[in-house]
Amino acid sequence: MNRPASFTDRFASQAAGPRAGYSSAPYGRQQFHHPRTSLGAAGHWIHLAAVAAPLIIGEVIKDPDKRWRALRLASVGAALASEAVWTHRLSKDRTKDEESHAALEECHDRCR
Repeated sequence: MNRPASFTDRFASQAAGPRAGYSSAPYGRQQFHHPRTSLGAAGHWIHLAAVAAPLIIGEVIKDPDKRWRALRLASVGAALASEAVWTHRLSKDRTKDEESHAALEECHDRCR
């Protein structure tokens, strides 16, 4: 393989800027590393609440037994909320797929 040796020679032909290497992509490059957006805004807030819960519980509840119980309930609550949002998303996707399939079948029936 015949590549120029220096970094500047290799990338001199590309345009400058943060999105220069992604100009052919039909979408903008994501600017963060670990998005919690597969469930949308609700998934983001559930994750944020689950991460912040130990800090808040530790400051509010001083009794160690009650604190431990609250931490366990918070983690189980976050898991249940996440599963509920995920199930709702799957249900919406399934309904959308069924509607698309029905429209396709209707189109096939009309074309015959």
